[in-house]
Amino acid sequence: MTSKTIRILSLIGKATGLVLTLAGPFQGSSTGLIIFAVASILKDAVNRLGDVLDDGKPNSSFKP
Repeated sequence: MTSKTIRILSLIGKATGLVLTLAGPFQGSSTGLIIFAVASILKDAVNRLGDVLDDGKPNSSFKP
């Protein structure tokens, strides 16, 4: 999975969460916020894992 793919999937997840929170069928519920938060956390986790797998150190060498 390339960093561009990670960025695009994260953007799609965040946009979906935002739409569901503001104007979707779950308007006013916490479902959209949960989707938004999970997309953000998942992106950060994948970036950190990629950083460690990149050169074995968490030194921000893996940039999406």
